[in-house]
Amino acid sequence: MGLTSLAPLSSVSADDPPSPWSQRRVLNVAHAGGDLEAPHSTLFAMKTAVRAGTDVLEMDVRLSADGVLIVHHDETVDRTTEVTGPVRDRTLAELQALDNAYWFVPNCWRCQDRSPEEYRYRGIRTGDRPAPPGFAPEDFTIPTLEQVAAAFPTRLLDVEIKDGVDGFAAAEALAAFIAGHGPADRYLVASFDDEILAHFKTLAPDVATSPGLNETIEWFATREAMPHHAVLQVPPVFSGIEVVTRQFVDDAHADGLAVWVWFNGTDDDAPAEWDRLVDLGVDALLTGKPAAAQSLLVADGLSFRAAPHLVADYGPRRGGVRVGYGCPAVHVDRCRSLIVVVTLRADGTRWVSARVAGVRRGAERELNFRGFAGGRRAVEVVVIAFPVNDDTALSAARAILRVNS
Repeated sequence: MGLTSLAPLSSVSADDPPSPWSQRRVLNVAHAGGDLEAPHSTLFAMKTAVRAGTDVLEMDVRLSADGVLIVHHDETVDRTTEVTGPVRDRTLAELQALDNAYWFVPNCWRCQDRSPEEYRYRGIRTGDRPAPPGFAPEDFTIPTLEQVAAAFPTRLLDVEIKDGVDGFAAAEALAAFIAGHGPADRYLVASFDDEILAHFKTLAPDVATSPGLNETIEWFATREAMPHHAVLQVPPVFSGIEVVTRQFVDDAHADGLAVWVWFNGTDDDAPAEWDRLVDLGVDALLTGKPAAAQSLLVADGLSFRAAPHLVADYGPRRGGVRVGYGCPAVHVDRCRSLIVVVTLRADGTRWVSARVAGVRRGAERELNFRGFAGGRRAVEVVVIAFPVNDDTALSAARAILRVNS
């Protein structure tokens, strides 16, 4: 009599979960919240991207005049708001009074040469135009990192520390923020400035990071392992040099690095390039068009909505069933599922046992279910896990045990 199952019980330890950055693909990462579909670095853009299905929110952080971490790309407010001048010269209150959607038009977040009617979101922040249903004027201003983290508790955050005179202070503020707004594995931190990133790592060594520009170039030339980093964030082409090739992706994966690709503009941030990169094996598309990218990923069956990991075997007690239940979810800190075990006997009778179980992200636990007496006479055991989280896979996971006479 032989026993078959989908897979052996996993040896993943609940004390040593795999990194969410290297175990999952293909991730839809909304660059600046999706800055080619909605105003750059606004809560409106991020909420729109999340509703479309994006997995990770990417953003840049820097400090206001009063030392608050705000989400804004440029050193100045010139390219997104109705005024000009350095960010660091304005307090948070002054920054949040500005219209951060002032210059947005679709496929261009900073175009200042269009006719006034093309700026469809201009004036919402200042009350000159009503907000779209489900949104508020505050969704069109410059947000703080705290506001973003609170608004999207089920999303991973890819945070770039901007350089400049306040770069080191911003790194210190970010390390302190993550310490108080965990879990730490919710965050991926990057900076083009290697020294700023190194300073951050001394303060928050357990937070996943991407290497700075010089260290990335060094890895491109040498392919020497970087165990202190988790993700390479690179463009397809840099200074005329093709960066992302199949060999590049294979070498990165061999070194334990995920490959996330950002784009040089709207032309290469497009379906044909997304398909090409996915075929090369990249782990994430860091796109300004998250809604469009999600449609492609869903159509190709690549959207990251992982069902719970589920395997089964007979337990140590007669008639018992042992279930391995794992959480590969990217959007939740803890998976919860209704797990149902149905044991079918040769005479047509069945035994049903069920419970709701939870396990934290990246971990796996073992559950034991009681079967009926004479369990060896069962011809089939079906185990099904129905996710009950709001933001995980819609489909259930299933494992089947069969007894071969």
